[in-house]
Amino acid sequence: MANDYFQDITPPSSGSTPPRQLKPLPPEADDHVDLAPEVPDAREIPIRMGNTSGAPAGIDAASRGIRSISAPSRPLRAGAPNRMDMDIREAAPISGGIPPRPPRRPTRLWLWAAASVLVLAIVATLLFFFGSTTVTVTPKSRTALLTSASLVAREGASAPAGGLSYNLQTFDLEDSEVVAAQGTTHVETKATGSIIVSNTYSTSPVKLVKNTRFESPDGLIFRVLADVVVPGKKGAVAGTVSVLVVADQAGEKYNIAPTSTFTVPGLKSTPPMYAGVRAKSITAMTGGFLGDQPGTAPGALEAAVALVRGRLEAKAHEALAAQVKADEFVFPDLLTITYESLPATTEAGSSVRIHEKAHMEVPVFPKSQFAQAVASAAFADADKLPVTMRPLNDFSVRAITPPDATPSGTLNLVASGSALIVWSVDAGALATALQGKDSGAFEGIVKGFSGILEAHARIAPFWRSTFPANASDITINIVEPAAQ
Repeated sequence: MANDYFQDITPPSSGSTPPRQLKPLPPEADDHVDLAPEVPDAREIPIRMGNTSGAPAGIDAASRGIRSISAPSRPLRAGAPNRMDMDIREAAPISGGIPPRPPRRPTRLWLWAAASVLVLAIVATLLFFFGSTTVTVTPKSRTALLTSASLVAREGASAPAGGLSYNLQTFDLEDSEVVAAQGTTHVETKATGSIIVSNTYSTSPVKLVKNTRFESPDGLIFRVLADVVVPGKKGAVAGTVSVLVVADQAGEKYNIAPTSTFTVPGLKSTPPMYAGVRAKSITAMTGGFLGDQPGTAPGALEAAVALVRGRLEAKAHEALAAQVKADEFVFPDLLTITYESLPATTEAGSSVRIHEKAHMEVPVFPKSQFAQAVASAAFADADKLPVTMRPLNDFSVRAITPPDATPSGTLNLVASGSALIVWSVDAGALATALQGKDSGAFEGIVKGFSGILEAHARIAPFWRSTFPANASDITINIVEPAAQ
């Protein structure tokens, strides 16, 4: 078997030619190559072949060391880099030593510490300047259970001090319906409307009897349908009352527009009273008619009138709910509606349109006064402290027929059902009492408000021990108690 061996590419010559050695390119000035240091006194280790007899002539077999062995010539692949042209600086370091450690970065703990201190300072500043103080109050409350409790209310200024008063609110609505025409009918109707009577004459109420005349600037006379009590004036503010009037005669000429001044002819004998008791209207007088108008088939008119009046009643209750103010009580059972048939008008196609008018009156009560009246009727030990009332689902108020001796403008009422009575808490007075006080005085201050059942205070920031110096910086939250 033939032995493999390596031979220099350069042919042998007469002299002994040392083998060629590859020398790496010298590194550039800016690059640093970490080369392995040379080992001193290193000796070459010859490679002995298994069969030395086959050595070519001219080459000493004993002198063939590893440095004299040339690499075999291999063809370069297409696209492969020429190893002879490679820069040794691109190769990995020759030495197998540990790479040098990167320089240590300076610690940043002090930066985090400074940021934490800054955040804490900002939070403390915000808490100091924007801290809030809140007081949560639960007022006293009791559920009133009423069984036909009697209440008496008087109109306007006629109510005694501390008693229950009311104001009569009025408004008008109209609706119509088309029915088949049949013949004609003679109609005589009087115009009606509302006027507001004022009293700048005296601080005492002025009573006007039924059928008292009110005269328009054109000399048209309208009369009141019942006795009227006009409240007395309060300082420079006139006492006023709204009443329903009817024209003295039938006819369309009494259908007048809103009028600024109605006088009372019966008071001319007393000039100061005649000048101080006047009236005005803010809505037109309507319904006056005298003559023939289209007729309707028997039964058709009654059915149409019933239909229109049913719609008017529903509209009246909707209008009543929309006009109620936040500080007033209005009870639907006290609403009274007076209907009036207005003259019919001719429609195209042998039809006639009937017109109906509804005049509504309802007493309106101040919430605080009504709540106090209910509390006095429900609790024998009721005090005179201000209270509010929340009617529950079964609460109702109705009017009863007054005795003959009952003064005009007096309502006799019966209240039934249940209502939640809540004692009032003056939030502004409580905040004023707490301003600038030490937190230890909170309990004693709260006990001075007899309408408070319990209270809790929260002062921020937490290191404060006193309430803010300004009452406006104290928020008072009043909890709505539940009915029991």
